[in-house]
Amino acid sequence: MKLIVDMKIRCEAPTDKHVCAMVGKEIETDLVPAVGMELEDPVWKKPRPIERVTVNPTEGSFYLYVGDDTAENRDRCEQLKQLYHRNGWTRLRR
Repeated sequence: MKLIVDMKIRCEAPTDKHVCAMVGKEIETDLVPAVGMELEDPVWKKPRPIERVTVNPTEGSFYLYVGDDTAENRDRCEQLKQLYHRNGWTRLRR
């Protein structure tokens, strides 16, 4: 099975509130995820709890929601996006 994690990086500047990037990662595993489990990734300082799991049996995948990231301005948004990309996250299409 495949775990698919999609995240938004949101800009929180008062004059620039929007989603500045979307990143995603696919992980092959035999694990069946559940809400409340935690997901680790080198990008994060602490594991993130899985808040929602959507099962797609046709594709053999689980979509996980672990929250979104926020950045104080567009520059920080770009830095976060690059950090994710350096750690194997890309832009996924569903």
